[in-house]
Amino acid sequence: MRMRIITTIVQPFKIVYQGFNKQLFLYLLPPFVARLNKYEGQNPGDIVDIKFTIPIIGNWTVIIKESWLSHREYGFVDRGLRVPFGIRYWKHIHRVVARDASSCFIVDDIEFESPSRIWDRLMYIPLFLMFYPRKFQYKKYFRKISRAE
Repeated sequence: MRMRIITTIVQPFKIVYQGFNKQLFLYLLPPFVARLNKYEGQNPGDIVDIKFTIPIIGNWTVIIKESWLSHREYGFVDRGLRVPFGIRYWKHIHRVVARDASSCFIVDDIEFESPSRIWDRLMYIPLFLMFYPRKFQYKKYFRKISRAE
C-alpha cells in the first residue's frame, strides 16, 4: 500500500534540506509515545531506531539505503529493519523539492505491506494519522528556524 503526503514550505530549498537533521527528527516524534534510541544520520548505511511506549509497536528500526542532492532536490530512502507488528515491508522516501526561489515541497512517499490486503487497509488509518500531522509540524518547524537566523 502506498501513501503520499506533500507539504508546501515557504522557505528556500537550501534552508529546508539543511534542516533535515536530528533536531527535526526529534521535533517530529510524538511526545510521550516515542523516544529516539539511535540516530546516525541520513546517509546510506545509517541507522535510526525509535522505541515506542505502546507495546504492540515496540521498536521501529530503519536503515538509510540511499540519499541524493542536486540543485533542486534532496532526498533519502529508509527501509525497515525492525517494524511494528503487522508490517512486513517498509520503505519511506523523503524528498525536498525546490518549487521556486522562496519555496519548496516536502514529500513523504511511504510504501508498506502486511500479510494481507485487508490488513494493509487497516494499517493505513493509524499510519496516516501518524504521518499526516507532519504537514503542520514541518511548517511550524521551518517558520521557527527561519526566525532564528
